[in-house]
Amino acid sequence: MSKESGFTIVELVVIVSIMAILLTIGSLNFSQMQRKSKVEEQVRNIYSTLTDVRLQAMYTKTPRAVTVVGNSLRIYTTDDTTVAPSSVVNLSFPMVIGPGAGAIVYDASGVVNDVERAICVEPGNVADNPGNMDSTIISTVRTYLGKRRSGGACAPSSIDQK
Repeated sequence: MSKESGFTIVELVVIVSIMAILLTIGSLNFSQMQRKSKVEEQVRNIYSTLTDVRLQAMYTKTPRAVTVVGNSLRIYTTDDTTVAPSSVVNLSFPMVIGPGAGAIVYDASGVVNDVERAICVEPGNVADNPGNMDSTIISTVRTYLGKRRSGGACAPSSIDQK
């Protein structure tokens, strides 16, 4: 009687099944982390664009405007949004602006003479997303990042500052 060493077919099937389960869990977490990263990247891009427009208004002493249309930011070199935008920043995910609609207008001093506004990123057109940041809030003299509370509207009162 010789003793053969090796694995039985049942042992191999069990090992392959365990590996498949672990791979599936890992790929699901990876895609969720990748989406979270892209949402946060877009929020930072919105923040830097708005900060740049505010600084341009201050340095050139001319008003500037920004509108949100779908998944793009349209930047105007004046406060007149009926003309063609000077540049357009295309982004990955759709956005909403609240409260109300219309342009964000920076005056010649870089001040927004309007109510506090928010731009919220909505991947898949849903308000709840995995990012640690999903909103940009524009106040009179400051722009900051935040996370919208689950189920909250795109309004500064529903966003926690980060």
